[in-house]
Formats: sequence, C-alpha cells, structure tokens
Amino acid sequence: MFPMLTQYEFKDSFSDEWQKVSETLFLKKLADVFDPLTPLLAEMLQGKEITTPEGAYRMKKSGNEGKDY
Repeated sequence: MFPMLTQYEFKDSFSDEWQKVSETLFLKKLADVFDPLTPLLAEMLQGKEITTPEGAYRMKKSGNEGKDY
C-alpha cells in the first residue's frame, strides 16, 4: 500500500473556495510570514488552518477530497 501524499490548499480572504497549491509555493508563502516554520507545520499536521495577510493555508491528505485533514 502506498502512503497518502499531503496536499496543500489556499483560500484567499475574499473567497470561500479552497485552491490546491504546490508544496514549494505553500512553504515559500509561509516562510515569508513566519519564522521558524517547524512549530507552525506541527500545528498544521494536527489539522489547524494558518492565516496570513493573503488568506488561509491548510494541509490535506490526498484521497480525502471534501474532508478536512
């Protein structure tokens, strides 16, 4: 059985729709706002959404479309 891959999503401040974003973009945008990233990523692995001035970011596991992580 293959492990499930993590997907990254973004929702801007003026929208209710989540958009998939690449891991590179996800980490770059968070690194622009937060330092260090490790505590933040630990919270996200527990299902927390992180808010930035641009909007909110979250992690989801692939294969769970429509379900929060």
